[in-house]
Amino acid sequence: MDPNLRQRIINEAYKLFISKGIKHTSFCDIAVAVNKSKGAVMHYFPSKNQLVNTVIENCFFPSSALSPEMVLLADKEWSEFIQNYKNPIERAIHNFPDKQDKIGLLHYMQFISSANEYMSEFPQKYQELLAEEQRFLFTVISKTITKHNLIVKDIQTFSRQSFEMSIGNTFLKLISSK
Repeated sequence: MDPNLRQRIINEAYKLFISKGIKHTSFCDIAVAVNKSKGAVMHYFPSKNQLVNTVIENCFFPSSALSPEMVLLADKEWSEFIQNYKNPIERAIHNFPDKQDKIGLLHYMQFISSANEYMSEFPQKYQELLAEEQRFLFTVISKTITKHNLIVKDIQTFSRQSFEMSIGNTFLKLISSK
């Protein structure tokens, strides 16, 4: 038996879940993608929920999480940080297995919508991801404010607004790209 088959199934399922949607991807689709039988896929993942949960845990969340590059950016000047910062949505889309170009945001939205249906703890884990991002931005902004002796009335609100603006810019960039 192929020692890498389980990982290949996960990788191919992620590609298919992004391009076709979780709902519209069958075990047969995944079997074809890995050149194995449906039974071989089901040997590793007896249910679609189990496969979806594994893909989300092993592919989606790691690709959305703070990367070492993002953490290193925290020590850069604010202008460089802002120029190179990627929020979790941008990171996930950037790390999609097949580059999605102009429709990456649509695939992302479809994926997280379906993930909510297949993984009961997805909303909580997604909120934890966003909360971690918020804490990271709070730390970066706090250091910048201290370093430059800036006066900000409420750093928490300012960092939340920065995060929301980043996400808004992501949507604007991705829906207006030609």
